[in-house]
Order: sequence, then structure tokens, then C-alpha cells
Amino acid sequence: MANAAVSPKLTRLSRIMAWLSLAGAVIYLLLDAGTFLLPDTLNAVGVFEAHHLGHLVSSAIPFGDRLAAFAVDLIPTLLVMWALIELYWLFLSYARGAVFTEAALRSLSRIAALMFVQVLVAFVAEAPISYLLSLGNPPGHREISLTLTSHDISYLFMAGVVLVIARVMAEARRVADEIASFV
Repeated sequence: MANAAVSPKLTRLSRIMAWLSLAGAVIYLLLDAGTFLLPDTLNAVGVFEAHHLGHLVSSAIPFGDRLAAFAVDLIPTLLVMWALIELYWLFLSYARGAVFTEAALRSLSRIAALMFVQVLVAFVAEAPISYLLSLGNPPGHREISLTLTSHDISYLFMAGVVLVIARVMAEARRVADEIASFV
């Protein structure tokens, strides 16, 4: 069920959010890469990777170790990018009036799932990342860490909210289809 009559305000807002989502995906990747590859520069302007704040403080960590850690960190980063690109397509469909379509509801559910999975993958990935970043330390000073932050908890909560909204929209669509079949 597509909404043929979407307000111009919703169309405009959806288009803006679509492009912001796409820009967010690119910026997220660039900042993540910079965190590992140019840490002194990004630390100087206050950009940091939440899970690795205590580890990645300068370019004193060998470049190869930072590059290997970045390779591991690309997994959760790509999940965030996938969610943002999925959000881009969802907002574009909203701008075209496809608000309660099956495709829009599946997309919203995928976004929620990607948010959940990203937090879990980032949590697990922190162990090899922290080890790689401390590899240059002398024996006995290397570490493996796992951190669950309030940021992670809020991200999981937001994923739950998105999932419930997707389910509510699916139920609204089901009820509307049922009502339409009676008329």
C-alpha cells in the first residue's frame, strides 16, 4: 500500500534525511579510517573512537598495527554504513510516497537488525583491536579489552525502538488492508 498523497513537507524532509544519511555513511567511514590512520590529527580536533579511546592516542603505535586494527574495525563500520545506506533508500521511498509499503517495512526492520548486530560485532571486535593496538608494547603490557559503554546501551535501545516502530507500521498496514478489503 503506497501513499500517493504525501505532503510536500514530508517529501522535502525525507529527501534531506536521505542525503544526510548518505553523507553520514561516507563521513563515518572517513572518520573511522582517520582515527586509525591519522590519530594525532583527529585527536587534535577531538575525534575519537569510543571503544579505543584509551589505546589509540598517537601515531606512536606502529602504522602496521594501526592498519591491522582498522581492518578489524571495518567490520562494524561497514554495518553502520549499510544501515545508513538502507536509511538513505528508505527516506527516498518515503519521498516518493511509499510509506507503508512492504519494502519500506522490510527496510526499517533491516535497519533495526543492523543496529543490533553492529553493537554486538563492535563489542567482540574490540578484543582483537585492543590487542593489535598494544602489540608494540613489551610483553606483559599487551592487552585485550572488551568495553560496553552507555553509548552502546543507548544504541541498542534505539534499535529496539526502530524495530517496534517497524512492527507497529506493519500492523497498521495490515489493519488498513483488512479494512480496505471490506469496502
